[in-house]
Amino acid sequence: MSLSLRQKIAQCIMPRISANEYFADESVRKAAWQLVSEYGIGGWCVFQGEAIATARMIKELQQRSAVPLLISADFEFGLAMRLQGGTSFPHAMALGRLDDVKTTYSVAQAIAKETRALGIHWNFAPVCDINSDKLNPIINIRAFGETADEVSKHGSAYIQGTQAEHVMACAKHFPGHGDTKADSHIELPTLPFDKNRLDALELVPFKAVIESGVQSIMVGHLAIPALDSSGVPASLSKSIMTDLLRHELGFKGIITTDALDMNAIINHYDNATAAVLAFGGGADVVLLPTDVVGALDAIEHAVRNGSIPEVRVEESYQRVMAAKEWTKAINSSNPARSIKVEDIDINIHEHQTLALETARRAAEWFGAKEAVLPMSKFKQFAAFALVTEKDMDAAESFLKYSAQLSEQDCDVAFINASITDEHIKEYQEATQSAEVVIFAIFVRANAYQGTIRLPERLEAIAPLLAQGKPTVAVLFGNPYIRESFPADAFLCMYSSSEGSLAAAAFHLFKSDEV
Repeated sequence: MSLSLRQKIAQCIMPRISANEYFADESVRKAAWQLVSEYGIGGWCVFQGEAIATARMIKELQQRSAVPLLISADFEFGLAMRLQGGTSFPHAMALGRLDDVKTTYSVAQAIAKETRALGIHWNFAPVCDINSDKLNPIINIRAFGETADEVSKHGSAYIQGTQAEHVMACAKHFPGHGDTKADSHIELPTLPFDKNRLDALELVPFKAVIESGVQSIMVGHLAIPALDSSGVPASLSKSIMTDLLRHELGFKGIITTDALDMNAIINHYDNATAAVLAFGGGADVVLLPTDVVGALDAIEHAVRNGSIPEVRVEESYQRVMAAKEWTKAINSSNPARSIKVEDIDINIHEHQTLALETARRAAEWFGAKEAVLPMSKFKQFAAFALVTEKDMDAAESFLKYSAQLSEQDCDVAFINASITDEHIKEYQEATQSAEVVIFAIFVRANAYQGTIRLPERLEAIAPLLAQGKPTVAVLFGNPYIRESFPADAFLCMYSSSEGSLAAAAFHLFKSDEV
């Protein structure tokens, strides 16, 4: 397959696409077709949409591309992380707490099977950051744990399960985002540690997964003065991507940037500069530039004026094409044909059972659970879901499962930090007859949120709502909330996946069967 210099560079650029926008807006659809047929973009990263619609969109784009496309997505805990449809598995920390590498492998393999069924070849998972800082606003339950050993062990198992299905896994966020105070979606975090500390902690899981054969690594938007004194983010740094990752650690697979449309980048660099620094620094895939054609033009110009050696283009192009063949995006016997979606066979019921059983086994109790279990000793309970608008669906599902499994009368309410004193009084009156109180808490790491703390007001009003009755807090996200929240017992699920919501209700109301 003979391509021009510009066409080879285009193979290394991956923009975002959403089935919701693609099918709703003709201009979006035509712009995507143009990027594929006229500019020869090498692949896409898919976001919001219904799963089957996403598969249809991918098929249409593949049909318009002269070179089969490499399709990626961010499915850390399954298709449900980005799409409607597919199985929602427990988050990484639940897998780490369960500490069964066979289960981690099986979960990753199941996610990979569903990923391939849509025509997607590359999953931007697992997170190989160590959750060293409990207040880290963006990692938290996305990490397997708080130690290098936990993350190395389960990261390797996840990668092996993923790649068993010829889906590329991607270890992220190199060289480690777990001990940062900031979310790189919002601002540029700094890792202030020296090289000895990085070698002894942050880099350990990445060294382990390189040995395990991970096919790709995502470099984070992190300033690391000990590795690059210029202050350039790792995702744009030759010292970090080429000197450290490629040469010192010997990584031979695909290096991709994190999304270049995040504030850690766009607050400091224009589109062209970011693309040139990323590609010139050693990234094989320039992910989600804000202006796709502008990034292509800028990189081509930098190569032609000698700022980037032409050999860099050839190296990255060859890695991308090798990835397309390994994932079977390109059929080796017929390079013009991409794999058929109907070639994949999936047992969704089996996957849902795996997700539920994994969530059930991963749950942990803390505190005085005897104060609330068995729940059957109470005739009536009250349940307060502490939520943001983003978590309403999950909260409703948990309360639905609780109602189905319990035999008691119940009163439920959804509350947030804006709750008024009047509402507190109303809830106190409405729950007078309740004998036990459940607080379902959904605080978790979300992009652009900036914190995983529970608002202090909600901690302060919890005793007012409990009115001296036994209390249990069910933590579907940040498990460290148990260190400050006023409750007698804590049920930590380490995930707000669908299976975790159902499993939590099972632990509460069918504890004698767990």
